[in-house]
Amino acid sequence: MDQMRSADQTIRFDREQTKRAYSALTGGDAERCGCSSCLNFAAQRHAAYPEGFRVLLDQLGIDPEKEGEVYECGPEDQLHVYGGWFYFVGEFIEPGERANSGLGSHFHYWFGPAKHLPKAHGDFGQKVLSLEFVTRVPWVISENP
Repeated sequence: MDQMRSADQTIRFDREQTKRAYSALTGGDAERCGCSSCLNFAAQRHAAYPEGFRVLLDQLGIDPEKEGEVYECGPEDQLHVYGGWFYFVGEFIEPGERANSGLGSHFHYWFGPAKHLPKAHGDFGQKVLSLEFVTRVPWVISENP
C-alpha cells in the first residue's frame, strides 16, 4: 500500500486493488438512479471535477465515471450544489478532522470512513475508505429540476 497526506489526514491506499474493483463496475450512481438531478450531474462530470481532483482519482485508482453516490442539495447562486463520494481500498493512518481540501471556490473534498455509508457496489475488500466531495454545477439538461 502507498501512503498519502491531504490537509490533516493521512491514508494508506491500494491503487491496483481499487482499479480492479472499478473495472468490474458498469457505471456510477448517477446512471443507477436515473433521476433528472443525477442525469444533470452525469451530463457534466467532465466539468464537475477540477483537474487536480481527477489527478487524485487516478492516483488512488478510482474511475471518475463511477461514483459510489451522488446527490443534489439544491440550487445556490444559479448553480446546483451536489455532494457524493467514491470508494477506494485504503485505511486511515491519521483520520484528522476531515478538514476540507479545496480546489477552487466550487469544489471541496476529504477522506471519510466508508463504514458510515451504504455498502459499495464493487468488491473493495475489508479496508475501504471514501473520497467525499461537494461541488456546484449549472443545470444543463432540458428536463426541469
